[in-house]
Amino acid sequence: MINYKINSLNEIVGQDTSKILKWLENPGKKSLLIHGPTGVGKTSAVYALAVEKNLEILELNSSDLRNKEQIKNIIGEASLQQSLFFKKKLILIDEVDGISGRYDYGGLAELNKIIDKTKNKIILTANEIFDSKFNTLRKKCELLEFKHVDYLEIFKLLKKICDDKKVKYNEIILKNIARKNNGDVRASLIDLDMNLIESKINEIGDLREYAQDINEVLRIIFKSKDTDVLTKIFSNLDEDLDEIFLWLDENLDKEYSGDDLVNAYDKLGKADVYRGRILRRQYFRFLVYQSILMSAGVGLSKKEKRNLYISYQRPSRVLKMWIAKNMNAKRKSISEKFAKKTHNSINKVYKEFGILVNFLKDEKLAEELELDDDEIEWIRRNV
Repeated sequence: MINYKINSLNEIVGQDTSKILKWLENPGKKSLLIHGPTGVGKTSAVYALAVEKNLEILELNSSDLRNKEQIKNIIGEASLQQSLFFKKKLILIDEVDGISGRYDYGGLAELNKIIDKTKNKIILTANEIFDSKFNTLRKKCELLEFKHVDYLEIFKLLKKICDDKKVKYNEIILKNIARKNNGDVRASLIDLDMNLIESKINEIGDLREYAQDINEVLRIIFKSKDTDVLTKIFSNLDEDLDEIFLWLDENLDKEYSGDDLVNAYDKLGKADVYRGRILRRQYFRFLVYQSILMSAGVGLSKKEKRNLYISYQRPSRVLKMWIAKNMNAKRKSISEKFAKKTHNSINKVYKEFGILVNFLKDEKLAEELELDDDEIEWIRRNV
């Protein structure tokens, strides 16, 4: 595990932290509000400031401050008390934008009063502070925006950590970790931590749930043995299960061999059985079984994961065949419903589908034909 600590504001990557030091030395403004997306160093900067300037820090989270009385009693008293260790005191109120709603009635108003009277410096952090309810708070605070960090800055940080820890790494993998976390330093550090196995960088983000593309999903299935992650892996992916099936089939032998490969193909084969029943009988309740077999089933078929970096291949001929078959299946199911409603033969409607399909764009007609969401979406994409 990485034990990465920041002891100086200069170590915060991708942000201009000089304003924090200027604010600390300015007696005029008692409060500083650091705002920006998650994982970009807001809280870390406060702790780095405390270490650098030898300050006593008291951290409070908005989740601990559920109403006006708690804010008054906890923050109010702390803002007036001196440090017990003869240091300057710094109060950190983390995620202040969490103070809202009926449970926190009067909380922000009380916080504004505390800022007016405080004898200690207060730093607040938030993700989004431009809601009208924060108008007064913004006026009372010095504002400092933290932005998403450029992925190259994150890459340099990951590389430095690996160098300091004497960990072997592949720069391409480090850049991928940095790039796909969209400027989130904390998420990148978590990924790096999870990918350190026997002092070597493993594959990209194999235990996180943010997978957005098919390559990421394949890596997690092939590299992870975490059941909770595997069962949820398809939730953020745009591709449907049938296309994922083809990707798995195309790349399975690149990752697995021997008994692992046999076991994985057994699970994939069973998933295909359920897929066939869904197509033939419209048993959509079987989708959950198909999904589990393709994700956790294939993922847990391996005894041990391989630490090699594999470049996955897109299904070519098989994918084209499947697309054609899938289009024909949709066309046939729509033709059957059209024929039933219009008292025509299915064969005739199917042959004249190119003409009739233009009428299917009409929402009322689609509703009359009792087309399902997949069929309506197919018409939108292909007409």
